[in-house]
Amino acid sequence: MRIRLSFERQEGSGLCIMVDLLRASATITAALDQFREVIPVADIEEAVKYSRKGYPVAGERGGETVPGFIANSPIEVKNYSGDALVLTTSNGTRILESVKSHALVGCLNNLDAVAEAARELSDEVEVVMAGVNGRFAIEDFLCAGEIIAAIDGEMDEYAEASVLAVQDRSLVDDAIRRSRSAERLEGLGFRDDIEYCIRRNITGNVPVYRDGTVKLMEEIRRLH
Repeated sequence: MRIRLSFERQEGSGLCIMVDLLRASATITAALDQFREVIPVADIEEAVKYSRKGYPVAGERGGETVPGFIANSPIEVKNYSGDALVLTTSNGTRILESVKSHALVGCLNNLDAVAEAARELSDEVEVVMAGVNGRFAIEDFLCAGEIIAAIDGEMDEYAEASVLAVQDRSLVDDAIRRSRSAERLEGLGFRDDIEYCIRRNITGNVPVYRDGTVKLMEEIRRLH
């Protein structure tokens, strides 16, 4: 298994795992307990168009919930259900829309499940960190490191560095809590979301982005 790590954009054209720990990856993973699919959109304007058609819409910019939208929150999204949820975020949904093939959505909540799915689907995978508005985000780097360690394969140097960084889980958790993203979310009243996103292996959900929508891998298998 060959594993590479990249930042903000997919460099290859094969299977990738999108990581946006705080909070798009966790929100998508949790939403698929309540919705059949998640439709990620990059622009608020496009999300508003869906809202006018009756779709439930979640989203944020800079961590702040867009007025009239559901929060980009893995906790809040569980209060809603339906056929499809539309989601627009500052970083994660933008990364998904740019992938060249199909992508898994990875976080700590589905750590082992997404690693197992990657091993099953391909002998080469690229983990893409979403970052924050073009900036490196330590929480995505550390989450990527845990996923890469769980996949366990031949790593490029960037991927290997991320694995070396996650040898002490308590230090990882502390670094995530002290990250710029977490500090901003806490200031906005989303401290519980931070703690939720740090929880490991609480779900077997493996979201798969393909053809503009995200569905559970088991749902895609069932349909094919």
